[in-house]
Amino acid sequence: MHHRVRSICRVVSFGGTRLLPILVSLVFAGCVKEPVDWGDISYRASQLGDPPAISRTWDASLPTLAGTVTACRQSVTVAVNGAEVFRAWWAVRGDSNAVLSMQRSPDGGGTWQPPVLVDTRDSGGRGCARPDPGISYDPVSKYVYLVYFLDAPEGPGVFFAHSMNDGQMFHSPVPVVYGKNAAHASVAGHGDSVVVVFEDPNARTPTLGTVLSHTTGHIFDQRGDVTPEEVRAVQPWVTLSNNRIDVWWMTPDAVDRVGHRQGIWK
Repeated sequence: MHHRVRSICRVVSFGGTRLLPILVSLVFAGCVKEPVDWGDISYRASQLGDPPAISRTWDASLPTLAGTVTACRQSVTVAVNGAEVFRAWWAVRGDSNAVLSMQRSPDGGGTWQPPVLVDTRDSGGRGCARPDPGISYDPVSKYVYLVYFLDAPEGPGVFFAHSMNDGQMFHSPVPVVYGKNAAHASVAGHGDSVVVVFEDPNARTPTLGTVLSHTTGHIFDQRGDVTPEEVRAVQPWVTLSNNRIDVWWMTPDAVDRVGHRQGIWK
């Protein structure tokens, strides 16, 4: 999409008078510069310290949620900050629709607070065969950020939800991108700045896109690509440090091969 938009921008620059006036607003919207200056792509072997491996150690003793029959243990994802641990997971109802929940431990998993329901709108009937959620915690602001793929009543896609009080209560979910293909997503944030990286749910080949917000995710007003179409990438995870974004992903064509790209949020 972005490649096509850039081509239109070049047409406007050199021959804009040939275009119908009705296209002008669309063209100028597409001429907005990419929000992130990305560096080169590199690769390495996967490590035990990577988030997907860490999350697998926190899938024990999940509570039973009212109205559900199965906790999808393989879907657990965590955010860890010292002794504070936040874990999110899917639990399936009898009709194979799922509930997204989150739970906090203040003592490194020794005890867990009651789970909080994040999103109960799923209607896709996928059971546990669904992408893991992504979770991030900012210890300074006490904000918890979540992203996940959901078959919502208005359409399937990637959604974002956040809590501003240590995960005690979540604001209403916000759509990130709509698309029919089940997609993994990851999130990072500090305070009001939020970055979401996701598998493009509308792409024919597995590529990664991003949305960015300076309003705690209430509005994602910047969008761009993380990987070009020729780079196959799945299961991303992202970190945000000041204006530096680091994205890692698994490579579907090679076992245990991790891709990486660093960018500067302009």
